[in-house]
Amino acid sequence: MATYKEVINYRILKPGIGLSLLGCMFLFCLIVASLLIGLLPHFIERPESAIRIGTVVQDFMVFILPAIATALAASRLPARLLAVDRWAGWRGILFTLLVMCLSVPAMNMIIEWNQDIHLPASMAALESQMRAMEEAASASAEMLIGGSGIGSLIVSVLIVGVLAGFSEELFFRGALQRLLCMTSMNKHVAIWLTAFIFSAVHFQFFGFVPRMLLGAFFGYLLWWSGSLWLPVIAHIFNNTLVVISEYVSDNNIASFDIDSVGTTSVPLVIASLLLTIAGLWWLRRNLSEQQ
Repeated sequence: MATYKEVINYRILKPGIGLSLLGCMFLFCLIVASLLIGLLPHFIERPESAIRIGTVVQDFMVFILPAIATALAASRLPARLLAVDRWAGWRGILFTLLVMCLSVPAMNMIIEWNQDIHLPASMAALESQMRAMEEAASASAEMLIGGSGIGSLIVSVLIVGVLAGFSEELFFRGALQRLLCMTSMNKHVAIWLTAFIFSAVHFQFFGFVPRMLLGAFFGYLLWWSGSLWLPVIAHIFNNTLVVISEYVSDNNIASFDIDSVGTTSVPLVIASLLLTIAGLWWLRRNLSEQQ
């Protein structure tokens, strides 16, 4: 099983300093990116084009740049720190994608449960505000991945699927989780803390739990395999499924809705949960043996 001990031998800065640098770089780049994105509507007339370009700017500046800069400053072997110097192996990749498919009914049930959570009556105003924020975020997401042509679908897959999947994994699992695991922190705590932060930065309370579970899954994939490419591919696969599902739904290509699978069948959810647990056990055992 990957232990991260090899990274410690090559670092220049202490993990705490590396984490501080990562946080400072993240905040600085977030401010700069926000300013640049705010200027886009003044130069680009089409809202969907401005959102897409803004998403690309955000992914590069907020996630990719801080992760790479921190790795270069914190380690003599930055690629090793970020775990991008090892390939995951095709068997592990294929089985990971299979486990993700098997987990769809169970995840859909969790998503529906999280969306139906209601805050106490005394916090009704806060809940209303949070739901309004999520509706605005959903509207932006629909504009980002919307469109009727195959060209629009390809662009959405490249931006939401490939770029977002890679950039977020590079920052959260490659930089943040790896640095946390270089400290004395328990590896499980580091993985779940990273997953918590990963979900929190999306500012979607009514989708917080499933996103945190997904983040934890990506985190364990990195720990078990020692390669960032496995969670990157899994993240890209997840996001691409969302994009294609929205495209199919918006263009009335098929009546099948992947988001509804399992929401009305308890036996299917139980079967999905059991198969997912078995798949995770297989991944833990086999990915660790490949180290």
